[in-house]
Amino acid sequence: MNVLQRNLEALRTRDPELADRIESWRGSDEVRCERARSGAPTFRIDGRLEASAEAPEAEGRDHASQFLAQAEEAGATRLVVFGLGVHTLVSLEGFDGPILVVEPSLSLCRAVLTQVDLSAALTRIDLIVSDSPGPVIAHNTFTSVDRGLLVFHPTARRRAAELFDQLCHHFHPGGTPERLRIAVIPPLWGGTLPVADACGRALRQIGHEVIEIDLKPFVSAYREVQGIAALSSGDHGRSLVQGFMRLMGEIVLAIVEEQEPDVAFALAQAPLDPPLLHAIRNCGTTTALWFCEDFRVMRYWKELAPHYDTVFHIQAEDFAEPLRESGAYGVPLALGFDPSIHRPIELTPDERMRYGCDVSFIGAGYHNRVETFPTLLDLGLRIYGTEWPEGPVFRDAMPEPNARQSPEQSNRIFNASRINLNLHSSPWCDGVNPVGDYVNPRTFELAGAQAFQLVDGRRELPLYFEPGLEIETFTNIQECRKKILYYRERDDERREIAERGFQRAVREHTYRHRMEEAVTALRSGPSPVVPRRRRHRSVSDVLEGVQEIPELAAVLSRIPPEARWSTDAISVAVAKGEGALSSEEKVLLFMREYEQEVRAYHAERAGR
Repeated sequence: MNVLQRNLEALRTRDPELADRIESWRGSDEVRCERARSGAPTFRIDGRLEASAEAPEAEGRDHASQFLAQAEEAGATRLVVFGLGVHTLVSLEGFDGPILVVEPSLSLCRAVLTQVDLSAALTRIDLIVSDSPGPVIAHNTFTSVDRGLLVFHPTARRRAAELFDQLCHHFHPGGTPERLRIAVIPPLWGGTLPVADACGRALRQIGHEVIEIDLKPFVSAYREVQGIAALSSGDHGRSLVQGFMRLMGEIVLAIVEEQEPDVAFALAQAPLDPPLLHAIRNCGTTTALWFCEDFRVMRYWKELAPHYDTVFHIQAEDFAEPLRESGAYGVPLALGFDPSIHRPIELTPDERMRYGCDVSFIGAGYHNRVETFPTLLDLGLRIYGTEWPEGPVFRDAMPEPNARQSPEQSNRIFNASRINLNLHSSPWCDGVNPVGDYVNPRTFELAGAQAFQLVDGRRELPLYFEPGLEIETFTNIQECRKKILYYRERDDERREIAERGFQRAVREHTYRHRMEEAVTALRSGPSPVVPRRRRHRSVSDVLEGVQEIPELAAVLSRIPPEARWSTDAISVAVAKGEGALSSEEKVLLFMREYEQEVRAYHAERAGR
């Protein structure tokens, strides 16, 4: 009995139909068997090696060892393996639970089973050979509620990236969700800064420990640097700004090294570059980016995305393939609203006098808005926001010219306006963007405020609100004008639509909902997150770093080197001294007080 027959006989004990398919398949020219330098078989599929040309058996053992270690760390009792591999299955005997192997290529599967004896493994695993997610998603090992893990062979992920992403998006890790320590990394300033704050609050609400990194104290310094850079010639000014942002990134890295989060969750424009991301990952922290911007406009994602473990994004269809081509793993995640800020409120008479109007708009002066809004000014349109042209056209329409509105102020304007206009930004079209492949945060914020809004039609908008029932839309400025005139006189209709939109938003679209989705995706994706096994520093660790300061080392030598480094250890070391405090002892006491202040600060934030 040859190798293929032994493998097929074993496979028939679990899946006779698949064994028949493989036996009758004659393969194609896309797969070629070769001999590695070690003498073991390896394969090329479409000209690319599926396993090592040097020692594929050793590589297979390494893959299996990594899978088993990941499973042990995650506490997984079931395993889904993407890609048959070549020699990996032989070394997976150490896993006691069910194993499901998913191989997209029937040709590769037959080629491997012809050359490699996997008969022992095939009697206990389930094998699915399909380039479609359907059969996999329906399998009980894939859908089980027990704690599971989805792992992959890099070569299989490369040749079937879309299928792998689909399976990751459908896979649920099961088990009891663990409490994670998550560092939320904001931008220095800008539109996603409030989103970072909302994410931190939402993550706490669902039970996670949050490390909020506050970069707001550095904003004034950043603006000073920008001002100096603007006066500099050549590359000097750009290098100055880049150096400042690098310093912000180093601050983030120092906090990550000290606090040891399980996840570093960065918002768009966070001050992290590829070297810093690698340093964070080397700390044992999983990295995630919520790129809540238009990928066609903000192109810096190309440099950063491959260096994150997961990239969340708001353009579900159009951005998926560019992300895969860059080597990044992407997960669609819509924006939302924070009900602690955007909510229906009772306005004071002064607030109604100040903010009340027929039509309002809050946002930056992007090209399409600047081009189209003058045609609506005669309807009483009031404009709030920054980056609008100075001059007579917009002067009378802007109660607070080019002033940034806080989220709280924006919510008052939402509540005070009969109609809230929401035109998605575009730097290149003159009116409504015909692409319309994402929904901005304003859409959810207005709904959360129970405010009536007119929003330009978006491709994905019906996934979140039903147009005409929970929200009102327009396809061009002429239609927008007609609907403003219509709804301006119909208070009851406006209130009914706004109420239905509010109920839908509260039910489905808060940042708590989004963070629940994000954490589930992080627990089940290609770099599954589990609580880190944190290594606490010992006194000996600290001693190693102060050997060049013998006086300080002498103070620390008063306590056992194996003792855990803590504020208590500092107190013991100082208490064992005699006479007046030395300068080294004073430094240690200052460190103790500082660390206690930091802990108290984080405890206070966690209790909010």
